[in-house]
Amino acid sequence: MQKPVVLTIAGSDSGGGAGIQADLKTFNFTGSFGTSVITCLTAQNPDGVTGILEVDPDFLEKQLVAVLSYFPVKAIKTGMLFSESLIRKISKILKEYKTKGQNFELVLDPVMVATSGAKLLQDEAIQSLISELIPMASIVTPNLDEAKILGSGEIYKIESMETEAISLSKKLGVPVLLKGGHIKNSTEALDVLGMPNGEIFKYTKPFVKDFNPHGTGCTYSSAIASYLAQGSSLSDSVTKAREFLHAAILQSFPAGKTKTLNHNPVI
Repeated sequence: MQKPVVLTIAGSDSGGGAGIQADLKTFNFTGSFGTSVITCLTAQNPDGVTGILEVDPDFLEKQLVAVLSYFPVKAIKTGMLFSESLIRKISKILKEYKTKGQNFELVLDPVMVATSGAKLLQDEAIQSLISELIPMASIVTPNLDEAKILGSGEIYKIESMETEAISLSKKLGVPVLLKGGHIKNSTEALDVLGMPNGEIFKYTKPFVKDFNPHGTGCTYSSAIASYLAQGSSLSDSVTKAREFLHAAILQSFPAGKTKTLNHNPVI
């Protein structure tokens, strides 16, 4: 049985719950073959990040070329990109391979701050992310804090998510999946997919209380990339990814001080 190839370009999480580690687990469960390009090594666990070691841009290029020159990559997911120099290098290489005729979906998870509060994207890299990579994206998947940095208005209530998802999608020129899990005192977890043409899709699940969300964003975006690689439409890919993530949360298990996502749930 042949599996589509998916690539994650992201940071390594020594705690195993997020980043490259979560991405590869997700690709495997959802039926794709995972490859990886590491942007940063991080020393972290769900309590926090104690160190970040950025990969040299030229070595990142070697990783990326090694994958793209050999594998027929159907979808790429980006996570922690950290610096302007890495973003520029990634953008340059992806554009080169697109010019050569290699077609792939790009799921851009604009990872900026860890769940623990550590900064995972330098301030000077934000504009490069917006101008260099986002125009190439099939979908961008910000949480509410990331959406604000990318140009949305303040979002305090679920009712304003539809307007802001469409507004940000039009501003960036690409579909935007606005994730509402950070809204306080909400009984439901609402995500809204806004399209540049004004079309919207809504996805709702009961909010799961008392769960450490470490790795949920990485897992979600990786699942979307995997389903896109398998030929599902954008809206269907989000639906399937949402089902997988919700099951992974509900079936989380103890690991260390807290529960961790179950990347092999029963669905």
